[in-house]
Amino acid sequence: MRKSYFVIWIILSAFLSTLIFAQDPANFGTSLHKTREGKRTWYKSANGGFENITNIPVEDVNCLKCHPGTKADETPIDPATYTPDCYDCHNFSQGTTVSDDICLKCHSRQKNEKALYPGVDVHFAKGFKCMTCHTKKETHGDGNSYQSWLDPGATEVKCENCHSPLASNTAHDIHSAKVHCTACHAKTVISCYNCHFESEIQAKIKRPYGIIRDFLLLVRRMPEGKVYSGTLMSLTYQGKSFVTIAPYRSHVIMPKDSTRKCSECHNNANVQTYNQTGEIYVVKWDTAQKKLINTKGVIPVPPNWQTSLKFDFVDYTGKVDSATDPTKWVFLKSGTDLRQELSQYVAPLTSDQMAKLSMAVSVKDAVKLIPSEFKLLQNYPNPFNPTTTIEFHLPKETNVTLKIYNSIGVEVKTLISNVKYSAGIHKVNFDASNLPSGIYIYKITTPEFSDYKKMVLLK
Repeated sequence: MRKSYFVIWIILSAFLSTLIFAQDPANFGTSLHKTREGKRTWYKSANGGFENITNIPVEDVNCLKCHPGTKADETPIDPATYTPDCYDCHNFSQGTTVSDDICLKCHSRQKNEKALYPGVDVHFAKGFKCMTCHTKKETHGDGNSYQSWLDPGATEVKCENCHSPLASNTAHDIHSAKVHCTACHAKTVISCYNCHFESEIQAKIKRPYGIIRDFLLLVRRMPEGKVYSGTLMSLTYQGKSFVTIAPYRSHVIMPKDSTRKCSECHNNANVQTYNQTGEIYVVKWDTAQKKLINTKGVIPVPPNWQTSLKFDFVDYTGKVDSATDPTKWVFLKSGTDLRQELSQYVAPLTSDQMAKLSMAVSVKDAVKLIPSEFKLLQNYPNPFNPTTTIEFHLPKETNVTLKIYNSIGVEVKTLISNVKYSAGIHKVNFDASNLPSGIYIYKITTPEFSDYKKMVLLK
């Protein structure tokens, strides 16, 4: 009997160890916490990064050895010999749990979010901690190498992990298939602006002009292409300026009764400015106040953002090895010498999306746009040669399959294969250039609805 208990104890110990460490410790070598590969990805010249301006390899700057000064147990870190390891976060003499204070020693942007917007985030207000949403796989690694946290699989955090299924309402029904939760629910993003890279290179001092806040870029997160909240990073070095854009998930999520109103995106002041002038000044030098001021609110990133989004920059004229003197910032220039858009992670909005943003929309208007029933319409034109349009109506978000068959029921083409579509009116073009004349059938299938109609290809 004692032997059986001993075996059970061994099994339970192994199971508990698995729960504690979640991943094989050997995987830490592939963790972004270890590799710092995200920094390399965005900096290196091959990806259009800031290295093109500095001509200094990332290994020769301080990014890959960035550290908070001490290990988790307050042991001082020697920058010359530092390499990331488990003790950065874990003080094993006190157990394996890592407090938020440890996370925020490195994740300064999130620390600033909490400080600048106390009590706003709905999750922190309910007592959430970093690891309430984030997972040990994300922090410890999973054996796969990632170039950025934006890589598919690099993170497991999703709103849908808890908020599923989404409640059916006008905003969700219209947007959820094409717009990510953050675009409407994140109050703001923040970013340090105009980092003075001479201070980093010469004195190992991080010296941004300051934090820009109360704004949010609208971008598309790739490869899925959903509209997503975005932010920017900007640097200057030896008189040259740089800006990069990226999807970003802020930790300032508003409660559901305080979410973004339609008018805060649709036809807002920034959209109107773009339509009237072709430009949006994101950050501008105020000559009277002698300081940089960032534009507030939702800022769409249009297809021509690299010329239409405008940025002003300053230079620091004080000693690079001393604390920042706010009076030593002087105007440097208008415009960017280099703009980065890593297409595997981010894309601007499309012309069609910009057109939709240009429409003044209220909740009542949005309700009118949602059909009251499922419907498959007759294609037009009909007869056709060689292209025609198929229109269908969806009263709710659902998965859609749309196929074409010949007159004897043989499938000849799949136009849509189990793709999630939002509630609304949708149109699909069908090109029959490679098909002979004849009668064809198009059929729509959803979990709730199915219908078909005939059409005539006449060449």
